[in-house]
Amino acid sequence: MKKMILLFAFIGLISSCSNDDDNTNKDTLNGTWNLIDVTCECKPVDFQKGEHVWNFDLSNNKINVVNNPDENLQILDTGSYVFSLKEGKITILSVEYDYYFKNGKLFLSDHPEVDGPLMEFIRN
Repeated sequence: MKKMILLFAFIGLISSCSNDDDNTNKDTLNGTWNLIDVTCECKPVDFQKGEHVWNFDLSNNKINVVNNPDENLQILDTGSYVFSLKEGKITILSVEYDYYFKNGKLFLSDHPEVDGPLMEFIRN
């Protein structure tokens, strides 16, 4: 009888666990972010807050990008884009980025295995 109780307790414990990290990341991603740094195999490029602003709207899976001044940044031009999220990855214009949060900052990385650009954002 003790074994049955332990078995049911163990099954209950296992089934009550869930992985909600993906939902937490999605909730954290929503909103306005300012690009402050891009690092790649060349030298890092720093930006002032407000120069390159990305606003993630999770309810519509859209991102609005505003570049001030409106220059070709080689990442995303000023405009609105559809994105998709899946397991720590965000896809914008068929480009898949790894994304993660560290110390309240958002990081997007394009092909980290070959030293692709790493973009660092702070909240607005």
